[in-house]
Amino acid sequence: MKNKKKFVYESSSLSTAARVRIEENRDLKNGICLNRNERVEHYPKNILSSIFKNVKNYELGLYPNQSRIYLALENFLKIKKKNFLLSSGIDGSLKSIIEIFLKQGDKVSFIEPSYAMYSVYSKIYKLNAKVIDYDNINLRLNKKKIYRLIRSGIKILFLPNPNQPIEDNFSLSEITKICKLCKKYKVLLVIDEAYYMFGSVTAIKLIKKFSNLLILRTFSKAFGLPSVRLGYIVGDEKIISILNSYRLSYESNFLSDSAVIYFLKNIKLVKNYIQKVIKGRDYFKNNILKLGIKVIGGKSNFLLLQFDSRLTAMRIYSVLLKNKIYVKGNYSQPLTNCILLTCGPRNIMRKVLNVIKNNIL
Repeated sequence: MKNKKKFVYESSSLSTAARVRIEENRDLKNGICLNRNERVEHYPKNILSSIFKNVKNYELGLYPNQSRIYLALENFLKIKKKNFLLSSGIDGSLKSIIEIFLKQGDKVSFIEPSYAMYSVYSKIYKLNAKVIDYDNINLRLNKKKIYRLIRSGIKILFLPNPNQPIEDNFSLSEITKICKLCKKYKVLLVIDEAYYMFGSVTAIKLIKKFSNLLILRTFSKAFGLPSVRLGYIVGDEKIISILNSYRLSYESNFLSDSAVIYFLKNIKLVKNYIQKVIKGRDYFKNNILKLGIKVIGGKSNFLLLQFDSRLTAMRIYSVLLKNKIYVKGNYSQPLTNCILLTCGPRNIMRKVLNVIKNNIL
């Protein structure tokens, strides 16, 4: 009997891209989770019942009516719904943009280190990535390189504002200048505003002036809802129309929509927490500087601590972990002596500060 040939799916672009899921090795009940830029303070116990209090029992068995969330978002943004499209967070937006507007070998540019999915998607789709790097000593972004790359024939420039883990902020005048140059050289500018609302400027008003501009946002950071996996893309009507023609039948689901609509209608809950984070961030930053530790950040919900050596950084990282305070460390160059931590309300940041203060030499 002849052996049957086993079918193996081959993909030149996907087969070599290794991906892993992050294991939840954290004590979510008793620990302080500062390693994934999530909401640090737990929601009150009644929040879920508040969100779904007005949901009708038959709605769970229906396909989602997404006109509700589009209307709520239209009112919140003060722009027409033809200028935005829901997406599965920032990563979903990036994936759609790359799949629709790029082909294998196209040149793109992004900052590094930054959000990992810029690099991941570039490898998956075999793009020609041109990285905008940092000075290894001062951790300063090479902004002049941005202008050179725009002139070099790139198709898309991905620009987070602010960036993470090294926070860099672009002013509105800088963004306008970049928009103009991108328009001249037919480059699509994609600004990632994941951390908008913690102090950085937004370029959302520029979509009326520049048809080559897209702005990405998420409900994961300022709204504190990473679990719902929802975000949106803002841009000129024509480019949003192109993205819309490639969308899934439903951009999100009824449960995610319900959660986001609740917070859009109760925006004071969001803004109050943002203010608590800002106060906690500023309190922590001011006091950590007194310990002689360098700090980068001040307009997002995270801070990057730069220690005198990798040995000191890893020691503090281990002490924090022992106290069930989860932060991000073990970076490669140029961040080998750094720790990144998400900021929360002042009472939580005081606990973190005390642990560091008692263990710094």
